[in-house]
Amino acid sequence: MGSLILCYHHINYGERITPEDFEENLKILKDAGFKPIKLKEIYRFLENGESPPDKTVHITFDDGYADNYLYAYPILKRYGFFATIFVIANKVTEGLKRATYDQLVGMNIANQVKKLEEKSIYVSWEELTEMVESGVFEVGSHSLNHRACFCCNKVHKFNPDNSYEWYLELTNDRRLGVPIYEKKWDCATLCMKDDLDLRDYLANYVREHGGVLFFKKTNAQKILRKEFKRYIKKHGARFSFETQEEKLERVEKEIRDSKRIIEEKLGQRVDFFCYPWGDYDVDVIYELQRQNYKAGLTLNVGLVEKDTYPFLFPRVEVRNSKWLKKRLKIYSNSTLSRIYSKVHRAII
Repeated sequence: MGSLILCYHHINYGERITPEDFEENLKILKDAGFKPIKLKEIYRFLENGESPPDKTVHITFDDGYADNYLYAYPILKRYGFFATIFVIANKVTEGLKRATYDQLVGMNIANQVKKLEEKSIYVSWEELTEMVESGVFEVGSHSLNHRACFCCNKVHKFNPDNSYEWYLELTNDRRLGVPIYEKKWDCATLCMKDDLDLRDYLANYVREHGGVLFFKKTNAQKILRKEFKRYIKKHGARFSFETQEEKLERVEKEIRDSKRIIEEKLGQRVDFFCYPWGDYDVDVIYELQRQNYKAGLTLNVGLVEKDTYPFLFPRVEVRNSKWLKKRLKIYSNSTLSRIYSKVHRAII
């Protein structure tokens, strides 16, 4: 027996899950016999040494996007489901109160929704207040800034098109061809500083070999990997890592201040934390405990059961309705769920 926690991000047109998809997901859950449960209720069962009721489900939204208020909120109310929205404290906007899509439809101005979204892609404190007061939503922390950093000198890709927003936020280096190394949430690793001369070399190489057109070659990434290795063999590479003290200072600030800000703005306790990109380590978990959080949510698959460690709550990220139907067959059975989670330790 146990509870299923589902993970969503955007609910919007042009995204993986449209409002119609989301509504269909809720219908599928109801038809499969899943009943809504609040996150604090799930925790309470574990606190009492009990397993949450079988076939119960809680819905979560990561990042705090405005479309969670505009589209998902009225749909959740309509179907009687509960949700937690995990917000990035420094990205929540202020002084903005929009109408939901359902309200716009009622006023025959549904075509105005895009203009409302353009005001901010993130939800506002005023909107969060309404969502909490409705009883449908709880609010949790998704950190103060949700920043990534390089965690090692293994190259993920060479910048082909400026589509890696986390990389641009990290370096503000938009040049094509620069190496994008493996990343983690900057609280779950010792952050690496890369070699700026190596960046310059690869950016100049791409510029001298066609710029944007260079990436029309099917083997463009392979060519740059060879140049990367050639440069290091000839010149070496200057990679360095921050100290443990620097990391711990940031961990404390991200976890402590996000909780403080959300509680001050909403006037309610923040008990739950959602790890950015699902990244966590011992330092993060210790700090969550020190700041009096009750649980942390991962991106590890499985059900929340009696023996689940509160700071490693599993979640299942929804892909589409067909995918959800198949997974519900697994998560309707605790034994099958345990077997599946051992084989697939991350969301698939």
